[in-house]
Amino acid sequence: MTEYSVKVSARAKHVSLRITPAEGLVVVVPRGFTDHDQLDELVESRGAWIKKAFRRYASEPRLHTDASLPEVMHLPALDECWSIDYIKTAALSVRAVESGSSQLKLMGNIDNNEACARALRRWLMRYAKKKLLPQLEQLSQASGLHYSKATIRGQQTRWGSCSSTGSINLNYQLLFVSPDMMKTVLVHELCHTVYMNHSVSFYNLLESHIANYHQCESQLKQAWRSMPAWLYRLQAG
Repeated sequence: MTEYSVKVSARAKHVSLRITPAEGLVVVVPRGFTDHDQLDELVESRGAWIKKAFRRYASEPRLHTDASLPEVMHLPALDECWSIDYIKTAALSVRAVESGSSQLKLMGNIDNNEACARALRRWLMRYAKKKLLPQLEQLSQASGLHYSKATIRGQQTRWGSCSSTGSINLNYQLLFVSPDMMKTVLVHELCHTVYMNHSVSFYNLLESHIANYHQCESQLKQAWRSMPAWLYRLQAG
């Protein structure tokens, strides 16, 4: 028999399965659920999915953190911590609304986890535009490295990019890295407005602005592993 734990969720409307690094297989049940005798049978019936999910979990670093929707969201790049309230309304969609300092409300069909995650990602895109683009402009003015325009995107494998016309794209997931790593990416892309390559001249220019860029870029290569899992996948089952 596969071992599992049971978690009662006020937001759950039906029984579901998920895997977390701390707890392994978790059976999530709605509040008031009483038919626990069914759970062993359910877990046994989902044996093939459980084995496949554990294999995928072992091979995918981004699943090594809890994929549950967050109640608190830490943004290290800005040294901010946002609390999140989930509020059920009659709306079919979900929207994220700021309600005071460091407080988010997700309102709408909050039973739909993917809709909640999409709403959070949309808010993060907006917030990154509000916070990261002014920092890029400040660094541009301070360094004398000028770009033509800047946008926020949600790339899966790149922290940023710069085109031959000086257009810079920044990944909103930079909000989840340290301030030093975030700054390194911004300056890295600004340096590409001078050198569209990774030549010695490029890195000399980067080092003149970021003395510890070696350390930060090494950390950035590993930072993907620590991104919140709900950015990519939600609970399955």
